Amino acid sequence: MALNQESITNPHLGHIYPGDYFDGIPFDEYIGKDQPLPEGKKIYDIRSFGAQPGDLLNTEPIRLACEACRDGGGGVVLVSGGSYKTGTVRIYDHTTLFVASDGELIASRNADDLISRIDGTQDFGQESSGGALILAVGAKDICITGGGSIHGNGEWFVHEPRQKPALTPFPVTMLPTRAQAKTMEINTVPGSIRTFYRDRIRYAEDKYHEGKPTLRRPSAMVWLLKCEGVRVENIILRDSMCWTLHPESSTNVLIKDVVIDDNRHVANTDGIDISGCSEVEVDHCFISCADDGLCIKNPVYTHQDSENIHIQRCTVTTVMNAFKIGTGTRFDIRNVTVENCDFIMPDIYPGSVSGISIESCDGSSVENITVRNIRMNKIQCPLYILLNRRNEVKGEYTEDQNGLYWGGDIHHIQIENIQAEEAELPSILTGYVDETKAGKIIRKPIHDITVKNFYVKYRDNQEILSIPDTFEEFLTDYPESNAHGDVDAYGIWVRHADRVVLQNIQVTPRSMNTREMIKLYDVEN
Repeated sequence: MALNQESITNPHLGHIYPGDYFDGIPFDEYIGKDQPLPEGKKIYDIRSFGAQPGDLLNTEPIRLACEACRDGGGGVVLVSGGSYKTGTVRIYDHTTLFVASDGELIASRNADDLISRIDGTQDFGQESSGGALILAVGAKDICITGGGSIHGNGEWFVHEPRQKPALTPFPVTMLPTRAQAKTMEINTVPGSIRTFYRDRIRYAEDKYHEGKPTLRRPSAMVWLLKCEGVRVENIILRDSMCWTLHPESSTNVLIKDVVIDDNRHVANTDGIDISGCSEVEVDHCFISCADDGLCIKNPVYTHQDSENIHIQRCTVTTVMNAFKIGTGTRFDIRNVTVENCDFIMPDIYPGSVSGISIESCDGSSVENITVRNIRMNKIQCPLYILLNRRNEVKGEYTEDQNGLYWGGDIHHIQIENIQAEEAELPSILTGYVDETKAGKIIRKPIHDITVKNFYVKYRDNQEILSIPDTFEEFLTDYPESNAHGDVDAYGIWVRHADRVVLQNIQVTPRSMNTREMIKLYDVEN
């Protein structure tokens, strides 16, 4: 079988700089290199279908192996004995994709090999260009394992950064003001920590109007859509081109002993994105990425609630949010526990944007969330909880505050046993108040929130504050802790909230601090 030579879409890209990758990942603590093949299952070795390691493109022989496995009622698709370049690989019912420790699947650098639709499937769900390197749609009883690696060639699908990674700390912490956010200067304010990190991100789009083309890239590296009975374990996911591991609208998902080793400056490379899923366990994973590390979303395309999600024993290093609920939040998210995790940024600057971020912007009720026993180091904002009415789903305006236009709800949130070192920003917990066209006041508080045993120590650098006389409502903005502007507390700032318990809060500020530790506005019990 003839194999086509790969065509590189953007041959001038692909550079890697010191600080792009975290060199300290303890692979041996997560990945077993001597995993045996599953017993009693038929083996479909991709080499038997013509796959060859090296520079040739193996999409067709790997497709034949996967389809033979499907037609045979299931089994093991084996990848071993080298690195195999490929376009999209689709796996089916009762299939184990076994990438052995001496094997690798590596993405073609030609976007056409990864973006195209497969087998006439019309809508994979994500609101983007679509496609993935590893794809399962409507599959049952599937597994990705083996101790080897899946490589996305992420740097080849994004432009060069404006600045190279920062290996030394910035002496001053400064935020953009709300006025700058309104004039769209928020991402380019000289000297602000938001600009510091965004200048180092590699985007596929022309973010700064420099005449660059929009580059095409897949939506995810591993995309598991509408699947039931999923295991992803003992595998390395490396250098994603966008979302790294994305179970969407799936049930009974186990993700365990996974290392995600992404370029920490390739935009949108979230670690694990759980969208519209139920009965999910994430255990003992190391995630190094450029966007949200552990993320639970529920945007409009899932059409179902997310519930019963347990995350434990994970370490996350990212320039964005370590654990986040949001931003796409159309359907409800409930019964989530995150515990015994480390959120760190050991080697590049500035620190991660936030440690714990819980948001509802588009109508979701986010409820019964517990985050406990978390250690943070060099995380700018330890805790950020925000309810607003961004309304990305375009809910119709109503005078009734229960309409979709007015957003959702955040309630029954338990945050406990948090230890954060080298923080830079206060924690913010807020709902909102607005007014209807007829002049009726709409109050949408977050409620039943408990924060206890919360220990934070600031990085003792300099700060430049711009605290406004009046704190504007954060009604329709994209929520990020470093976009909120300065507030008049260094520890915890709470507004529009009911039944909030703050117990055993200890925050050590910078030496030059002039603010109070805790400020409460419009808080009812």
